[in-house]
Amino acid sequence: MPNQVKKTGPKKAKYEIGSIPKGIPGGFFIYCADGDGEIVFADENIVKLYECDSFEDFRKFTGNSFKGMVYPEDYSAIDGEISKQTVFGAMRHDYVRYRIKTKKDNIRYVEDFGHLVHGENGVSYYYVYIVDIDQNEFYNQNKNSYAESQILEMNQETDTLTGMWNQAHFYRVVQEKMADPDIRAQGITVIYFDLNHFKLFNEKYGFQKGDELLYEIARRLWHSFLERMVARFSEDHFVVCTLTRDVEPIVLKIHEDIAKLVPGAKLEIKAGIYRVEEDCNDIGLACDHARLACKSIKTRYDTPYIFYNEAIHSKLQMQQFVLDNIDDAVEHENIKVFYQPVVRTRTGEICGYEALARWKDPEKGLISPASFIDILEEHRQIHKLDLFVLKKVCEDYAMLRDRGEMLVPVSINLSRLDFNLCNVIDEVEKCRKAVDMPVNMIDIEITESALTDDDALIKREIDQFRELGYQVWIDDFGTGYSSLTNILNYKFDTLKIDLAFLRQYDKNPRSGAVLGFIVQAAHTMGHVTLTEGVETEEHFEFLKTIGCDKAQGYHFGKPQPMEESRKFTSFSGMTWEKYQPE
Repeated sequence: MPNQVKKTGPKKAKYEIGSIPKGIPGGFFIYCADGDGEIVFADENIVKLYECDSFEDFRKFTGNSFKGMVYPEDYSAIDGEISKQTVFGAMRHDYVRYRIKTKKDNIRYVEDFGHLVHGENGVSYYYVYIVDIDQNEFYNQNKNSYAESQILEMNQETDTLTGMWNQAHFYRVVQEKMADPDIRAQGITVIYFDLNHFKLFNEKYGFQKGDELLYEIARRLWHSFLERMVARFSEDHFVVCTLTRDVEPIVLKIHEDIAKLVPGAKLEIKAGIYRVEEDCNDIGLACDHARLACKSIKTRYDTPYIFYNEAIHSKLQMQQFVLDNIDDAVEHENIKVFYQPVVRTRTGEICGYEALARWKDPEKGLISPASFIDILEEHRQIHKLDLFVLKKVCEDYAMLRDRGEMLVPVSINLSRLDFNLCNVIDEVEKCRKAVDMPVNMIDIEITESALTDDDALIKREIDQFRELGYQVWIDDFGTGYSSLTNILNYKFDTLKIDLAFLRQYDKNPRSGAVLGFIVQAAHTMGHVTLTEGVETEEHFEFLKTIGCDKAQGYHFGKPQPMEESRKFTSFSGMTWEKYQPE
C-alpha cells in the first residue's frame, strides 16, 4: 500500500478554561486611571514580554506603574494621547503605539488597546491588551485599522497635544449652540485664557516640560466646566464656552491652581471674559472680545481676569482705526509734529526741543499719542510714524534756517522696532542731508525699556550714530524695570530721567534724594542729565541745586506746533541759547 499521509486539522491552542492563553505575543493588564497608573493585574504573557521572572519581579521592575511600563521618552505623549481619546474625547477606548524596555534592556514595540471603566467605588481603571509588533509596522504611518481610523477622525477635531477641541471645531459646535434660542436664554459666556511668559518657561525647562504644562492646564480647564467646551487655539491660548453664569470663582481657582503647578516657575494665567450679548451672533466675534479683554490685563499684576466692557470696545475700535488709517494720515500729513522746549538749568535758556507726534484727524480731531503709539508698535507699523516725524523735523529746520531764526537741536524718538523694520541710520542720514542739516542739530532718543543686556543690534546702531556725530539720549530712565546695567552696557551722551521722580518729589522727599544720586552717578560717567516733568518753579530750583544740566516740562511750555511754540516763547520772555551748527 502506498504510504498514506494522515490529514490533520489546524492545531488547537492549549489553554485552560477560564485562563488567558500562554505564549502569545502580547498580554492583558489592568492599571488605575489616576496618578502614575498603579498596576493591579498583569497576566503571565505581560511578565514574559518584559523578560521578568515573576509578577512580583515585574511590579518591582516597572515601579508597579503604567508609567514604568512605557519607554521614558514616550510616556508623556502616550499618557496625553490616552487621556485625549478616553477622557476628553467621545470614546471610552484608546489605541496607541509605544516602545517598552525589558528587564534585559531590549527595546520592543507594542500596540496598546485600552478601555476605560469606572468602578462602583469611584475609582477608574484601564483594561488593556498590548501586542508585540514589528519595528517596521510600528513606524508605518498608513492608517489601516478600525481603531486607527476612529482616532484619525477624532484628530481632525482636536488639538494633538492636549486633546481639547481645535479652533475650527470649537467654532463649529459653539456657533450651532448660539443659534439655539433655549441655550441663548440660559446665557453663554466665552472665556479666553492666556498663560504669561510661556516662551520663557520653555527656554528654562525645555519643550517637553512645556508640553506637559499645556496638557495639565487643558486637563484642569476641562474638569472645571461641566459643558466640556474647551479648545486650544494656539500655543498657550485656550478658550472655554460655558453656560455657567457665576464664572468668577471658577476662573480665580484656575488661576490659583496653575500658579502652583511648577514650584518656582511663577506661572500666571490671565482670563478675558465675555458674556455674549443678544446682538452678538458670531462666535468668532465673541472670541475676539474675550481675547481683547484678556490682552488688556496681560501686563497687569493686580487682577487675574477682566470682563469685556465698553472701554475695551472703544480700544478695539481705535485699534482698527489706527491700523486702517496710518498710511493715509502720513500721506495727507494728518500727523503733526509738536515741539516742547528743553531748558538749560544754569541759564534758563532754551537749548533744544523734543519733537512729539500728534494725530489730527479731520473727523476725530486731535488724537492723543497714548491712543496710537502702542498700537503701531504692537502691529509693527511704528516706523511709518517715526520716519514721518523725522522728515518733518528736517523740513521745519530748513524753514527756520531760511528765515534766519535762532536754531537749537531737536531730539527725535526712535522705537526699538525701527532698528528691525528699516535701516534707520540710513533714513536719518538721508533726511538730514536732503536739507543740508548739520549732524549736531538732531539728537536721537531711545527709550530705556528698549535696551537689553544682549541686544547686539541696538548697541551696534547706537555706536554708529555716535560715530557719525549724533548725540544719543536714553529716554524715560527710571520707569518700569530700569537697570543701572543699561547705562553701563550702552554708550550714550544724555540720560533723560523720567517725570515720575518729580511727581513723587512733591509727596515724598526721598524721591529727590534718589534723583540727586542718579544725576551724580551720570555725571561721574560723563553723561549729560535732563529731567522731564518740570511743572513748577520749585521743581526747577531743585534741579539746579542737584546740578541737573537740562529740564523739560509744562513749566516752560507744553508741546505745540513750531510756530505756536516760538510765539509762546517770545511772549513769555524766554530766549534761545546761541548754538553753532557744525
